[in-house]
Amino acid sequence: MYKVAVLMSSYNGEDYIFQQIDSILNQRDVNVQIYIRDDGSTDRTLRIIERFKENVTVFRDENVGLKNSFGSLIWDKSIKADFYAFSDQDDVWDEDKLLTALAALSECDGVGMYASNQRVVDANLNFIKPLYGEKGNDLPFPEYKNFKDCFLHCNYFGNTLVLNENAMEVIRSYRPSNMIVQHDTWVSIIVYMFGNIIFDSTMHSSYRQHRKNAVGGLVESSSVFKKFNTLVNKQPIYTELANVLIKGYQKQINLDDLKWLHVVASLPQWTAKFQLLFDKNVKDKSIYKTIVLKALIILSKF
Repeated sequence: MYKVAVLMSSYNGEDYIFQQIDSILNQRDVNVQIYIRDDGSTDRTLRIIERFKENVTVFRDENVGLKNSFGSLIWDKSIKADFYAFSDQDDVWDEDKLLTALAALSECDGVGMYASNQRVVDANLNFIKPLYGEKGNDLPFPEYKNFKDCFLHCNYFGNTLVLNENAMEVIRSYRPSNMIVQHDTWVSIIVYMFGNIIFDSTMHSSYRQHRKNAVGGLVESSSVFKKFNTLVNKQPIYTELANVLIKGYQKQINLDDLKWLHVVASLPQWTAKFQLLFDKNVKDKSIYKTIVLKALIILSKF
C-alpha cells in the first residue's frame, strides 16, 4: 500500500478542520500520514488537531502566511513518502480522492502531478457549482498550450494536487529565498517544465466557501476604481518569478523557455517590453484581460 504524505497549513481553523482531517484519514486503500504546520493559531485549532492521536504530525510555529507555511512543509526533507498531496484546513475529501490520483500517477513515468476538478460548496457543504467547467463557468478547465501560457495563467488549485516522488525530488532540489507565488502555482510550473500534469475533470472533493477563506473559489465583481487601483499598486510578480526560476533551474530548463524567461527577467528594459508586447503568446482569454496584461508590461508591473 502506497504511503501518501498530506501537507496542510492550519490557521484559526477550529470551525472545519476536524471534518477535513477525518475525511483525509478515511481515504480508501492508501497509507496516509498528515503533516500540519500550524501558522500561529490563536483559537482551538491545535487542541482539535491533538485529538487525532495517530497518523497526524503537527508543527507549532509562528505566523508567516500561507505560502511560506506550505513552503516549510514542502522543503522539510524529513517528510518522506511515495506521493505527496496538499490540503486546505476546511474542505472535505471524497474517500476515493487519493486512490484516484495514485491510479493516474502510476502510469506516469518521471516527474508527475495530478490535479482535479472539485465541488464548490457553501459553509454547510451545499453544492454551488463545479470549480472548473465549460463556457459560462468562472474558471475554464486548466489547459495550457505551452510554457508561456502556463507561466502566465497557471490555475491548478493546491487542494487537488498530488505529486509523485520524482516531482517532489525536483521541487526540493532548489528552495527560493522567498516564495514569490502561492505553493500550488510554484509546484505546478516546475512540474510543467520538467514532467507531466494529469488533469481529472471529475470532482473528488468539496471546496468549502465561507467568510474566513484564505483563497476563494467564487469570483466577485469589482468596481472600475478597484480594478484600476489594483493595477497601479501591483507588484511585478512575473519578473520576480522569472528571476527565481532562472536562478534555481537554468541548467535544466528548455532553451527556448529559458530565453523567454531572460526576457521577462530583464524588465523594465524597453527592449524586453517591446518583445513581450509583440509576443503573440503573451495574451489572456479576453481582449480586456490581454490589454491589462500589456498595460502591466508598459507600467513595469509585469
